[in-house]
Amino acid sequence: MNDSNKPNDIPNSQWVKKGSIYTVTKVVKMIIQGGTYGFELAEINLDGCAPYKYYAADRFGIIVGIEVKENTNWADKELDRLLKEVEYEEENSKQTTE
Repeated sequence: MNDSNKPNDIPNSQWVKKGSIYTVTKVVKMIIQGGTYGFELAEINLDGCAPYKYYAADRFGIIVGIEVKENTNWADKELDRLLKEVEYEEENSKQTTE
């Protein structure tokens, strides 16, 4: 977890903390940030912190539980699922702007 370089516009109460565990509820491709991925989290949000809406995905690591370790393809399947979700979001966003 990388909690460094917090923008001044985001209060400490709405910032991620090293050592904490978060649940990703949405994945988006952040075009303005060069196409990097962003996460929406269940535990905290960025309401009222415009222009910030998502936490950069590269701040986080994936925790793999014991029951998941037995399925060695879990990480690949999960990343594929997240990528499809991002692609679906991009396609829907293109259709609504046309």
